[in-house]
Amino acid sequence: MKLTELNPRFIGSGGKNVFNTDGSPSELREGVALVFNCPCGKEHEEHNKECVVMFNNPLDGGKPYPNHIYWQRTGETFENLTLTPSILRSKERGGCGWHGFITNGEIITA
Repeated sequence: MKLTELNPRFIGSGGKNVFNTDGSPSELREGVALVFNCPCGKEHEEHNKECVVMFNNPLDGGKPYPNHIYWQRTGETFENLTLTPSILRSKERGGCGWHGFITNGEIITA
């Protein structure tokens, strides 16, 4: 399955009218994470159908968004994106249990 089949979006943070906890303006960031529909293909009430993967090396070249678990990214488009390590939608954390990889834009179930 291709990542492009799972409604992928790069997401950012900050920008106009967004503030840090200390009240200072939050700088606009782009490409800090990837959001896509879970490859399990099931609609579950007990888990969010979207996967969110934070990048250790955001597309905008800035530092990673603070206080998250990160994946190393290579590639800059949905068609050539590779993430490491694997992604686990842990049942213990409310996920569906899907485990797999994104390699060169392909979804590979482990």
